[in-house]
Amino acid sequence: MFSKRKEVNVYCDESCHLEHDHQRAMVFGSIRCHKDSVKIISDEIRALKRKHGIYAFAETKWKTVSFSKENFYLDLLDLFFSYDNLYFRAVVFQNKDLHRLEHTRFGKQTYEDWYYKMFYVLLDKIMKDKYLYNIYFDRKNPNSSKKLNTLKTHLDKKHHIGNIQNVLSHESELIQLTDFLTGIISYANRDYIKLENANKTKIKLVEKLKEKTNLSLVISTPQNAKKINLFMWEPDYYANKN
Repeated sequence: MFSKRKEVNVYCDESCHLEHDHQRAMVFGSIRCHKDSVKIISDEIRALKRKHGIYAFAETKWKTVSFSKENFYLDLLDLFFSYDNLYFRAVVFQNKDLHRLEHTRFGKQTYEDWYYKMFYVLLDKIMKDKYLYNIYFDRKNPNSSKKLNTLKTHLDKKHHIGNIQNVLSHESELIQLTDFLTGIISYANRDYIKLENANKTKIKLVEKLKEKTNLSLVISTPQNAKKINLFMWEPDYYANKN
């Protein structure tokens, strides 16, 4: 059955994922593209690194964005927009520092349980019946395989899931690109203008993404938005009070 479906690879990462890190926003991000485009895109990212004097297999991460490589990062953002079949979706937990997650409302739920539930929220809305999805996560926790299997079980109820596994970020250009775009959305939701010692290159990337998409990056997009899809999430027990 699966062999007749076109395969789509999805790459997932997050920003400010610790429960008590005092960051304003937490972002769950994903990039997806057809499986047969992965090598082409990865090779072009490596070529872009070489163009800017960067080792082709050096890891690209949002936290290392700096003025010295500003042109590379600006070109990397352009590269993302140059592919019509490359899409990004993020779920943003705004005001994480103000909202207390009440896990006890959901039985024995832990913070880690909630964390993977948020990836379900991230992935569920972008999946279509005609595709088979392979999902890759930036490996953070060596003991997360059980949680990934649980996530796969729930996604399998509605969608067609092939592989779901952890990968090492330095081995995947598209995990790195996910980290990069997730970082831009996170920075936009941290009220970066008011940050002390704000990184001017990061600000430039936020502003460029706003300009290219005509989005504020702090408000949900329509659910059917494709190239950049954003959902601003808050706990139901806060949302229901509004």
